[in-house]
Amino acid sequence: MARAYPSRCREDSGVALLTVLGVVVIITILAATSFFLARQALHESEMVEDESQAFRAANTGLDQILTVFSEDTTGFPLYGSTPDGSYVIDLVDLGGGEYRLDSMGTGSDGTTETVSQQFFYMNLWKMNFAGTGPQSLISGSGGLAGTSNIIGPFYMKGNLNIANNMAVIEGPLFVKGGNINVGSSGSLGYDAEYIKVYCDGTVPENYSRGSAGGVFVSSVSRSVPEITLPELTQEELEQWATKAQAESVDNLMGSRAPQGANLETNDGQPTSYATMQPPSDGVWIRQKAHATNANYKFIGAADGTISSKGTGVTGLVIGGRTFGSWGSLTTADGISLPGDGHYTLANSHDDFAYDDVNNILYIEGTVFVDGPVTFNEDMRYVGNGSIIANGDITINGYLRPYGTNAQGENNEWALGLVTPTDIHVYSTENNAFGTFTARDSTPTLAGAFYAEGVVHFYHNVLMRGSVIGGRIDSDHPNMCLVTNPLLPTYLPESLPGVDTGLLMPGLWTRR
Repeated sequence: MARAYPSRCREDSGVALLTVLGVVVIITILAATSFFLARQALHESEMVEDESQAFRAANTGLDQILTVFSEDTTGFPLYGSTPDGSYVIDLVDLGGGEYRLDSMGTGSDGTTETVSQQFFYMNLWKMNFAGTGPQSLISGSGGLAGTSNIIGPFYMKGNLNIANNMAVIEGPLFVKGGNINVGSSGSLGYDAEYIKVYCDGTVPENYSRGSAGGVFVSSVSRSVPEITLPELTQEELEQWATKAQAESVDNLMGSRAPQGANLETNDGQPTSYATMQPPSDGVWIRQKAHATNANYKFIGAADGTISSKGTGVTGLVIGGRTFGSWGSLTTADGISLPGDGHYTLANSHDDFAYDDVNNILYIEGTVFVDGPVTFNEDMRYVGNGSIIANGDITINGYLRPYGTNAQGENNEWALGLVTPTDIHVYSTENNAFGTFTARDSTPTLAGAFYAEGVVHFYHNVLMRGSVIGGRIDSDHPNMCLVTNPLLPTYLPESLPGVDTGLLMPGLWTRR
């Protein structure tokens, strides 16, 4: 007969009850916690979505403005909307070609997010540029010396050694991948106008030596944009060659508005350029710069084809022989030039002509030479035009606009020179150029010069305008580069980078 244990059973049932109650409590707590966490996650998800809408609106607006930004972009703050919300964008000019866009986006519930993008925006033709390196500025024994000056915006790669009696002023100055060194009487900036410097190497501390030199830097940024030259392509050279041929028969003077009438052909054929009347008469025959092609602005093969990039052999020497025709001209600054006695239109001329008696080059639109070009004597030019040379360019004398040549060129004339190889400048001046008088001095050279290779300066020279080169090499003291800030307003066509500036993104932040 089995024995009963009533007290033990009661104890076991009590423990079971407590266990069940504990499990129920834990399950309840877990359920409540899960519910709370789910509600919290849903709330945070909704907040993230709202913030994401505001962020997307801000970022979309920023991208849209960066895509179309130029120096002509005005009207800030700018407003817009996207499917995610609206945005308002403001522009902050940080100086030296550096800007910051602040874009605040607003989502559908009013949530706001702000993103900012710093960037550089530069017009190549407002600066002097030596940009492929690794040492893209070479002078003498590795440093600019002997009263050489760089005045205005300048970009280079490698070390910049500012030796005695040399000055770099106005700026901004960009030195990529190198250090800046200043000699005891060299000048980086000056006491009345401190210079903004972008350099990822070392920069000397400010010190003053008065008129004998010194370092006067307003700010130093270690963020230096990586800028490369707009590359010349075979396709681009061919387009310019085609353009030069088309402009040889269009009976328009150049390609700038307003386009004046020209007298190039009476039957639409380039062969009639030499013999048409007017300007030719029964005795006088208008000469072309070169006879290889019927199109007087194209110097190359008879069939119009061109050589591979940088390998052209049909050369042209300008100087020593008259070609083309021109009418009488009254310049914007009141100077009168006589015509050649044949051309019948006043204030008009052939797009490409040279008066060897008065050493005046008339240039409009695009001239293409499938080979090297040599300017063989001192000359002045009239007009706005570019000469594209598929070979080296050599300059043996001064080359500057006709007439008074104050800063900005009163007549708004500019000569563009372009080559995929090198430019050699043998021009020379007798005197050194003062640091603070160069802007008001008559330049040796003036215009917009582009060489994918090296720009060599062999003697004393004052260049006003822009030199864009893979490297700038000066073997002599007294080289002076002075920018012309007005040059981009009347640049000739057919220049690399003439249609757009360079935009280089920098620091992006989300606030």
